[in-house]
Amino acid sequence: MKLSLLTAALLGTFVGAQAAEDIASAFKEGKLEGRIRSHYFSTDWDDNTATGKNGSDAHGLAVGGSLIYKTAPLRGVSGAAGLYTTQNPGGWTEKSDGVTANTSKDLFSRGPGSTYDYGKGYAVLAQAYLQYDIAKTKVKAGRMLMSNPWINPNDTKMIPIAIEGFEAVSNDIDNTMIQLDYADKIKERGMSYFGNMADTGDTPDKLAAYYTTHYGTTIGIHGDAPDVVMAGIKNKSIDNLELQGWGMHWAHIVDQAMVEANYKIKAGDVTIILPNTNNYDSDNSIDTSLFALRTSVSYGAAKLTLATARTASTADLIAPWRGFPTEGYTRSMTQTDWNANTRSFKGQLDCDFNAWVSGLSTVLGYAYYDRDPSKKPYQSMTDRGYQNGDTHQVNLDVMYKLSGSWRGTEFKLRLMDQENDTTVLYDKETSNQELRAEVNYLF
Repeated sequence: MKLSLLTAALLGTFVGAQAAEDIASAFKEGKLEGRIRSHYFSTDWDDNTATGKNGSDAHGLAVGGSLIYKTAPLRGVSGAAGLYTTQNPGGWTEKSDGVTANTSKDLFSRGPGSTYDYGKGYAVLAQAYLQYDIAKTKVKAGRMLMSNPWINPNDTKMIPIAIEGFEAVSNDIDNTMIQLDYADKIKERGMSYFGNMADTGDTPDKLAAYYTTHYGTTIGIHGDAPDVVMAGIKNKSIDNLELQGWGMHWAHIVDQAMVEANYKIKAGDVTIILPNTNNYDSDNSIDTSLFALRTSVSYGAAKLTLATARTASTADLIAPWRGFPTEGYTRSMTQTDWNANTRSFKGQLDCDFNAWVSGLSTVLGYAYYDRDPSKKPYQSMTDRGYQNGDTHQVNLDVMYKLSGSWRGTEFKLRLMDQENDTTVLYDKETSNQELRAEVNYLF
């Protein structure tokens, strides 16, 4: 009988616990972390007629949170479980409020696949793992939140992305971090189920159709997509310089490598991403690359960052798991800028007003994405379907963290003004303004 990773992890937790001398104290001394969370989204489309979104503006309000419990370690072994939920309070958000929704769909239940039930709440056990600590090394197995250049929890909505697999992180070598990740299944935002690694909305459509996923227009006859293995190393042995290198192997589909150097004082940052893709779902073998550069200047409580990125004209990068190739460089809210023959530019100003108003900070950014309209994206683009076009975007984020008796309370306001140029192949006007308001209470 074949056991899933989750089952094996839970069984391992039970066996490990039986060998411990004081199982009662492991639970008694465990730690419970809670979060109460609320999100409000509003999208104001420039054109609500048939030449644009052909519907009313979208909005939605969700309230939920999470409870995460972790036992105290016994002989290096501990276990954790995290329950997450999102709900529609009082039915305030109606299904009709999401007819033209795009980004706010993740506030509520989605799936299977691209279907969604706007305004419907749900709950999911997104974390359930066994952990073993020895020296400065941690090993996890089960359901967890995983972070590396290709997989990101992307926790900007109500319930983050979660992975079934295992992870090992070692800091035993001075100034060096080594990480090994294995991903078997993925739970997207808005989903209550874990699917194979091709079962995501950002998976290229040919892959989603080739394997058994909820997104394929036909039932894939090749079973589940292969698991994914990722490994990386970071080193800070040289003052002010951080070097890192990563590799990703998705058997029969894609191999990618990423190297990055961050020098804090003068040189700024350089990223080179050189993926070698080989898609067995077609007759094509595609090589592509992305180069990104940024530099930051800090003065007092302000930091100015300028960045640019360029993707080769040969192909899009494959990035199905919300690990954005240009994150921290040129990517802004809702944008994909690793399409073939895309150039992007971004300027961002971070300000910390803590000296004047405790807990207040802002981020102001402008980004321009110069896309090649003759290139057809691998998967549907936000607000553009299967066509490329230029985008200008302005963002303002305001964060306020309370202190004293209200410690643990956070307010976030995110404002976006986005201009999407029409093209000969895509003449719909999809420019819009978006407001996201979030309240968190952490305990």
